[in-house]
Amino acid sequence: MSTPTTPNSPTDPSNHGNHGGPGNHGGPSGSEGSTNPTLRYFEDVVDWRHRRAGRAHTLVRAVHSTTTGRVVAVVSELASNPDDRGVTDDFGSVADAVLPALRRAFGAEPVEVFWIAHFGAFSYHDPTGPESFTQILLTAGPNGHVDDLTGDRTFTVRDVEELLGRALEPVDRVLARIDHEATRG
Repeated sequence: MSTPTTPNSPTDPSNHGNHGGPGNHGGPSGSEGSTNPTLRYFEDVVDWRHRRAGRAHTLVRAVHSTTTGRVVAVVSELASNPDDRGVTDDFGSVADAVLPALRRAFGAEPVEVFWIAHFGAFSYHDPTGPESFTQILLTAGPNGHVDDLTGDRTFTVRDVEELLGRALEPVDRVLARIDHEATRG
């Protein structure tokens, strides 16, 4: 499976509206608005192995379109993850770990995945900047995904919500629903 090099526009009409869909791990089921049965939601903390530093984890929220097969995945960096194991330092390994979880959750191979790295106060013990969203372009290869660090693009929260077709809940609220050893207070 290859990841697209050119995303669909955040203003594509097929991406609009607040949609819930069946959630995994007790995820939201459309409380933000009407439920669109063609969009399915996933949320979980996914463990992955950083290519240089070892075990790591990240919060993943994704929406799968049953009509297009497209997945939009928001990968949030968490402060509970060791500092030397950041998601953007090894996003290819993150994608390699997240894809099997998405396949299990959605029961299908994604046709394409639109990857978004997400950072904010929840990402660092000493936050220094505003919440940010960056599209990460990956290339699939025989040994997994690779991020060549080119073509990345920033988005606003509104852009991301349009891509997801739903409101993006605060990270702390989502983590409160998920029982994962690394995120327990």
